[in-house]
Amino acid sequence: MLDKGVERRGPPKPAGFFARILIGLVRLIVPTVSLLGVLALLWRLKAEVATDFRFLTSVDPVLNPASGNWLTWGLVLLPLVWFVLNLINRRYGSGFTLFAVVAVWAIVAGGTYWASRQGIIGSFEADIAPVQRAVAFGVSLFVGQVLCIYFFEWLRGIPWWEAPLVAALVAGVAQVFTVHALNAGLAHGTLTGAFTADVWPRLLALSVLQLIWAVGQLLPTAMLRRVIRPLSGYGGA
Repeated sequence: MLDKGVERRGPPKPAGFFARILIGLVRLIVPTVSLLGVLALLWRLKAEVATDFRFLTSVDPVLNPASGNWLTWGLVLLPLVWFVLNLINRRYGSGFTLFAVVAVWAIVAGGTYWASRQGIIGSFEADIAPVQRAVAFGVSLFVGQVLCIYFFEWLRGIPWWEAPLVAALVAGVAQVFTVHALNAGLAHGTLTGAFTADVWPRLLALSVLQLIWAVGQLLPTAMLRRVIRPLSGYGGA
């Protein structure tokens, strides 16, 4: 139909089913690679004792990083996971972010299985970690990731800083306490005695570290807000 020489057209046709799948897979590349990169960094630094934090010994001798190598750089930098998740969630929303997390864990599990079958990993306990610790870390990190996604999506809006701050803090503290509880539970078959007086200084120190990270990541988040904008329908944070 022509009106004054201009053809009237209806709304553009939405992308087909397979086109949407392809678009989703392409969008998944950068978030997945980013999360895998952070996990690879944490893995690389998992045995590097954070000796720069030896000043904590003056607060409580049990906080000496070299005491049982309880504080490594991999543990110190673990909140990078929450930072990356918040950026993905800001851009794509909670559903896509959760899918990216599941995809990353599938890649990690599949890669570990393939490496074991190929003989690249001789012994899981020797080359990766004791099964108990690996399960505790994996479950606690996944719990933290889910909470991070949920709280960011719940709080995204004005003020912009509330969602990334609360999401990172809740996820970090939950991961700290969950990994300790799971380690104790899997080792002794019960949580009785898991939170004794001697472990509280370390748990509190790690929780304070999560708070410092949660506040500190607001600066790079603010700098990236103009670069990483929400897609249509994900306004706010």
